[in-house]
Parts: sequence; structure tokens; C-alpha cells
Amino acid sequence: MEQNNSKKELRIYDGTLKEYTEELWKNKRGDGTVVKLGEIHPAIVRELAKIIILLEDTRVIVDQRSATKYFTHPKSKKGALLPIDEYGLLEKAVEKPYKLYEDATQGDLVYIYSYPYTHGKLVKLVVQPNYQKNGRTYNNAKSWGVIQEGNLNNPKQYRLIWEETQNGA
Repeated sequence: MEQNNSKKELRIYDGTLKEYTEELWKNKRGDGTVVKLGEIHPAIVRELAKIIILLEDTRVIVDQRSATKYFTHPKSKKGALLPIDEYGLLEKAVEKPYKLYEDATQGDLVYIYSYPYTHGKLVKLVVQPNYQKNGRTYNNAKSWGVIQEGNLNNPKQYRLIWEETQNGA
């Protein structure tokens, strides 16, 4: 289902996440638009169906709040942030993830997309399905960064739901 008519329509920015973020940085404020990274992965749709949750929208969205929180994020000194010049990797993570996880420790239901980075590291993208804000419901890309691949191998925190070696959705 693309959009619920009783909800406010999302205004999609016509460009990449990198361009959107650079524009927010330059203008110091947004225009109420959001960026579409891609479509939610079918494995996540199946997982949600198992617990009888239907998505109101299939798009993975980055809103202004998520994009701007990395302008002065405290992890930037640790090198855990993904440089803006590499934000295209977030779009690739949504399009063709390496592995997908459910995060069992979050208060909200969230899923983790991972994508290869460098030297045993991954891009980690956290997506919250059916996020509601200002009368709109969307699959919110709420955070991202660079982590050691081994950090996702904690079964007490992360439950693997899909990996690319399964050759399909």
C-alpha cells in the first residue's frame, strides 16, 4: 500500500540524501521535505506479517531530524559516523543489504540494514517501521553509522532475519 488517504502526504525531496543533507547544512533549516532511500526489504515485510503488523507505506524515508542530528554528533570524533560524501552507501544498503536484523533491545520495533564498508566494518542503518510524526506514517531511517562487523553478532541484541547468501528476498 503506497499511501493512506487519511494521512498527510510526504513531500519527497528531488535528489539524493547527500544533496539533501548538504542543502540542510547550507540553509540551516529544512522545507518540510523528506528523502526516499528506497523501498522496505521484503524480508522485513514478512517479519512484520508474522506479528500481524502491516506497513502503511513501503518507502524508507530520512526526515530532517535524522539528517541533521549528525551535524554535531558526539561520535564524530570516534570515526563511527559515515561521511556525508559516502551517504550513497545508505541508499545501497536499502537497495541491496548485506544482512538484515531485528534489534531486540530497542523499546521501539526497529530493523538494522547492514552494508559492507572497509576493513571488517559495515554501514549500519536503523529503520523504524510505521513511524508516526505530524500526521504522517513512514518507515523512518532514524540512525546510521560505521561499525565493526562483529558488533552485530550479539544474539542477545540482534536477531538475523535475512542475509544475501539466501539469494533472494
